Amino acid sequence: MIPKNITYQQKLNQLRFDTEHPKNQGINFVLVEGDSDIRLFRKLFDLDKCKVEYIPGGKPKVEECVLTLLEEYTQIIGVLDADFSHLDESNAKKANIFLTDFHDIEMTMLAQDEVLHAILFEYTDIHKNNHYTFCDNILETIQQISYLKWLNDRENLKLIFKKVGFQDLISISNFHFNFNEYLSRVLVKSDNAVIKDKILILEKIDELTQLNPDFFQLTNGHDAIQVFTKYFRNKGHKGLKDSHLASTFRIVFTNAHFRETKLYTALEKWANENNTQLFTT
Repeated sequence: MIPKNITYQQKLNQLRFDTEHPKNQGINFVLVEGDSDIRLFRKLFDLDKCKVEYIPGGKPKVEECVLTLLEEYTQIIGVLDADFSHLDESNAKKANIFLTDFHDIEMTMLAQDEVLHAILFEYTDIHKNNHYTFCDNILETIQQISYLKWLNDRENLKLIFKKVGFQDLISISNFHFNFNEYLSRVLVKSDNAVIKDKILILEKIDELTQLNPDFFQLTNGHDAIQVFTKYFRNKGHKGLKDSHLASTFRIVFTNAHFRETKLYTALEKWANENNTQLFTT
């Protein structure tokens, strides 16, 4: 169990102690940005050779923690969501930092054909031939949210998305999304927003659409899961929660799927170069 109120400094101090302890010499410390990431990566890494640890404070703190501990212990790596780094080609290599293939680990899982098929076979009666079209519909439903978040990231608009719900704004019958209302909700919460003019924001979003980005790089996986959940609940799975569906993704995603990712290849290369082991053979 991860203490909910642990601070970054407390976690850093704990890791310093752990890396200095004789019994941990030769152990690889894998630092991640979310507690749900721990549940996935503890399945994928060899826990006889690795410790997977959650770092409070998100991506910047994981990067800071890796950089700080590298001065004292070389077998420290961070595994992070790429977010928009691949789209913006801003993923300059940082020491011992590794990024997901797509926007985040959820989208990286969804990009595996077998994972998509397994999820849709479990919760729908959609024919396999139509699975990809259905997935495209899901991602297109919230594409304006995705573009808005990309715009916010690129121009540092200081928009607040946390706890701004949107499932009630989706019409499952035709995959229509009331983006105008969603944008209003975001702006109400964003007191310090750099831009509050809706028309200007929409114009900037339209400019981004011309770049025709890969939706798996653009879409936040947690947002996508919320749309899947809404659809599945509408089709009979009324008690389904976002967290339950996210758990299903992690269960369906296997070591075999992980080994097909660029992330795995990069991590295995690092392990070979550092004469260590991250995964079971």
